[in-house]
Amino acid sequence: MDLVVEGNQEQLRVKVEGDVTAENCGELREAVMQLAPRQAKEIQVDLASTPFIDTSGLGVLVGLRTHLRKHGTVLSLANPQPRVEQVLRMTQLSRLFGIK
Repeated sequence: MDLVVEGNQEQLRVKVEGDVTAENCGELREAVMQLAPRQAKEIQVDLASTPFIDTSGLGVLVGLRTHLRKHGTVLSLANPQPRVEQVLRMTQLSRLFGIK
């Protein structure tokens, strides 16, 4: 998995390239946690290049959302591939995250 961070003070985007699994989801957690002190209004996780996410990856996203909300930052998901979007809908996490 590779991560690319871009954006400005208002909105940051983390592009995730590759699968998000138990083996690497800690990297995603650390990358987003390092962005938290910037106090952006929104951090968007772009899943356009993520063909698969497991339950560990989903857990990281939920934990990050909870942590960031306490600091006034919205965590949203963007461009999920069909398989990832299906998982988000089946787990009802699509309701929790603003998916763009």
